[in-house]
Amino acid sequence: MRKKFLIKSIILGLVLSLLLITQVIGEEIKEEEKVKKAEELPEVVVVGEKIITPTKETAETVYTGIGITKKGIELSGEKGSSNVWSILNFLPGVRFESPDPTGISSTQRTITIRGVSGSLGTMSVEGVPVYGGNPIGPREYIFDLDNIEAIDVYKGVIPVDLGTGAGTRGGTVELKPKWAKDKIGFEFKQGLGMNDYTKTFARIDSGKITPFGTKFSLSYSYAEADKWRGKGEIGPRNNLNFTFIQPIGEKINIRFWANYNDIEHHKYATLSYQDAKKDRWLDYNEDFTGDPGKDWYYYKYQKLEWTNCDYYGFIDVKLLNSLMLQIKPYYRIEEKEDWSGSSRIPGPSGPPKPGVTWSGWEVKRKGFLTQLVFGYKFVSGVLGYHYERQEWDGRPSKNYWLNPDGSLTFIGWGRFTKSISDSFSSSPYLKLSGNISKLNWQAGISYIKKKDGENEGYITKYRSDGTPYLEREPRLDYGGRSYSSWIPSFGLSYAFNDKIEAYTSFGKTFQTPYMYMPLINLYYRLYDKFKKMSITLDDLFNDYKCEETYNWDLGLRIRTQRFELYPTIYFSKHKNLNTPFTPGWMDPDNATQPLIDPQTGRPVSFNTFIGKARGYGFELASTFYLTDKIAFFFNPSYVKMRYDGDIVSGGTLYPVDGKQVIGVPERMLTTGLIARYKGFEITPRFRYVGNYYGNLQRTEKVSGYEVFDFIVSYNKEEIKSLRVKNVKLSFELDNLFDRKYIFGTSNSYYPGVPFTVFGSISFSF
Repeated sequence: MRKKFLIKSIILGLVLSLLLITQVIGEEIKEEEKVKKAEELPEVVVVGEKIITPTKETAETVYTGIGITKKGIELSGEKGSSNVWSILNFLPGVRFESPDPTGISSTQRTITIRGVSGSLGTMSVEGVPVYGGNPIGPREYIFDLDNIEAIDVYKGVIPVDLGTGAGTRGGTVELKPKWAKDKIGFEFKQGLGMNDYTKTFARIDSGKITPFGTKFSLSYSYAEADKWRGKGEIGPRNNLNFTFIQPIGEKINIRFWANYNDIEHHKYATLSYQDAKKDRWLDYNEDFTGDPGKDWYYYKYQKLEWTNCDYYGFIDVKLLNSLMLQIKPYYRIEEKEDWSGSSRIPGPSGPPKPGVTWSGWEVKRKGFLTQLVFGYKFVSGVLGYHYERQEWDGRPSKNYWLNPDGSLTFIGWGRFTKSISDSFSSSPYLKLSGNISKLNWQAGISYIKKKDGENEGYITKYRSDGTPYLEREPRLDYGGRSYSSWIPSFGLSYAFNDKIEAYTSFGKTFQTPYMYMPLINLYYRLYDKFKKMSITLDDLFNDYKCEETYNWDLGLRIRTQRFELYPTIYFSKHKNLNTPFTPGWMDPDNATQPLIDPQTGRPVSFNTFIGKARGYGFELASTFYLTDKIAFFFNPSYVKMRYDGDIVSGGTLYPVDGKQVIGVPERMLTTGLIARYKGFEITPRFRYVGNYYGNLQRTEKVSGYEVFDFIVSYNKEEIKSLRVKNVKLSFELDNLFDRKYIFGTSNSYYPGVPFTVFGSISFSF
């Protein structure tokens, strides 16, 4: 309580300082931020500052995405300074939830884009994919958004030169870095908040260094906080970012981007549906009791560390006036260590005992994108190729029994499959575009081919004295499969005048197979049974294939001096979806009984790629410039995502055909106001998420909820006496009315974050 009182006192001091500065300055300040603009429709001068813009990629003529400006990035407040998905949350059709109010943690979050998990999408830095495995998906938590100038989001049809990472079904997010500046400078920001939250960010820019025009920037941030429920910390999080620009003559430009992020934190406990509704403060055990039957749930045994290092190069060579060669080599390393308590860890003899499991891995991704960008009188285009090789270093998980005094006894290894060959992916692509009077057209196609690495299996055995050792087990071998998919896209738009444009686009998105670990864990649990049934681990992957979605969008771009409207209706058809499946195996030791999974107590079931679904919806992104100082944004969406067929899971048939997919609310709305007066800026924001079902039985209904956030800031362009510029003081209230709600699916629920306060101060010189 004392810490919380101290934080509140500090924040109150910031507010009082804000008022003091207002009295001293006593003059009206006009905010003049530099907003990096995406390519836009025919120029229309609007009254207020834009938070979103229509966007398109290189050599395209049809706007199929939404660009979030620097001002739009600021709408997410303090949590958006460390998490990209927190920023996307104000867009229509996007829902992001996390038990962490600070945005700095690395797991236990969920995002859906048009009803599809955003973890099945791709995130890139100017086209270079940033993704990982286990769990699969973008690494949205590894960036400082103070180093990002703009964000482009594509939800349905994806440009063929983006998203060539793990997949694009969940949309594509492209980050535009804030590269090294022409002038020397320094930026500083200090954030504070409840639960001992603190984040310090600093950046220096060298400016142009003569005589070669070299520029570089270097930034560092440190962040940490206490968990808001239960004991434990989120952080420390350390982040480094470096950019470098070197022109060579007038035809060659070389840029280099590097990012390092290291985070360690305790986890929030996942709860059952009933527990999540009953007690929002329920979490892992806070005290060690000396009883292993309880202490495996002790919070100190539930933690992880995650490290990401990314190095990207961007080389532009102007071959001719209408021909550009672009080369983007990259190298990224990701390492994870995870501690998890367990109530059932098997040993050399007797029943399983409570204990702790350590697991970890390292993956290295090396690749490059190269493309020719050309433009002639009637047609422009991009011809490119993307190649990536993945080196996976899986480390055998280690099992420990927990002793009453808190010490751990090593009892052997858990799952272990050793990678003996690298994975790779390759993707040639081509897109063309042009226009005929007011009619714009574009078309593209890419061919995605991926091959999994091969893996050797090992299993823990015990000597007569109980000492564990690993033994080679060919039944646990898997991998070496290839997957491929053709990805077409097509778009048309017609500009009626300089204010109204209609467009339509059609395309296919894909997702390479995922959820390997659940199958490996299942095989380990039932190893003896599968051995008697002559079933290998590789047999469980027989139905693994690429998920595929066909998308069709129809929309308008309406831009006037006083408002911007971007309505869209869309349709989608999904196949080969990751879906529960019950094979109907019988127990080899009792042919009259089904094979039971000891973890669930039900017939063996696992997820594989056999599902289908259909979707359609409507979304509207809109901004109304009421005056030159007041803007109102209103972003509603309606998402209908229906199962196409019934599902059998755990031996039970669930009649879900035609019903809404679990975890997907139909109705959502984000709206708010941005009001400026004499340096002050006030931003109240309202977010509504409709109800949905969290399980196939449709017995766990997650109620809809609404959350109010409020940000007030003071901006001063320059304080000459202190020789500082861009001074900003900010005060943020999230979940202002402390609305209680839950989110999640299938027995993995979290209470929503409570009322939280943040404050920050930033300046540059």
